[in-house]
Amino acid sequence: MGPPSASSSVILASAQARAEAKAQLLLRLRAQGYADLPLLRALESAPRENFVGPAYIDLALRDVAVPLAFGQTMEAPSALARMIAALAPRPDSRILEIGAGSGYSAKALSLLGREVVSLECFERLAQEARARLERLGARNVAVVWADGFEISPSLGLFDRILVHGALEEVPPNLSGALGEGGVLVAPRRAAGACELIRQTRAGGEGVRTELLGPWRAQNLLRGLFPNH
Repeated sequence: MGPPSASSSVILASAQARAEAKAQLLLRLRAQGYADLPLLRALESAPRENFVGPAYIDLALRDVAVPLAFGQTMEAPSALARMIAALAPRPDSRILEIGAGSGYSAKALSLLGREVVSLECFERLAQEARARLERLGARNVAVVWADGFEISPSLGLFDRILVHGALEEVPPNLSGALGEGGVLVAPRRAAGACELIRQTRAGGEGVRTELLGPWRAQNLLRGLFPNH
């Protein structure tokens, strides 16, 4: 067997660089206080570079937001880690996600809960996210082309709901999709400022809202956007 070709050496070096970048990212998350092993393993096992176009692979290995089609973005890993930590999914959790985007966060959630239903208002993004997740064997995720403001009662109740776009108020049909003891995490915009909130349905007390600090997010879009 002869020496490795120049092309194979480049591929090997690229793979090594990506592995090192992933390790650095996980170390950074640990340094920021994310010590929950299931969460870290889920982010490590969701290959972020598989959810972006070729032009953004290097960005995908860094703790930064990544542009998607139609003016949408994929959150930085640290932002997603913060949202999932606030959501606190359990292995038996049925999770609703509003804003599938690339499918990256749905993949991470699929490793932390029993079932994930992910809604996306852009038909093309929904199709692409579904295809990526199928290739990665995420069999407990359903990506649905749907308006996140119009939650069908046929979807049933959820233990956890994660919303990626900012809301002025949580719509009643969305908070109504929370089962007993359920948790919803979403950005909320008020008086020009955006903050992350957590709502918990607690027995006879109704829904309790907690403020989790400033946040940056695009507004959640209303309606459906078909392919043209």
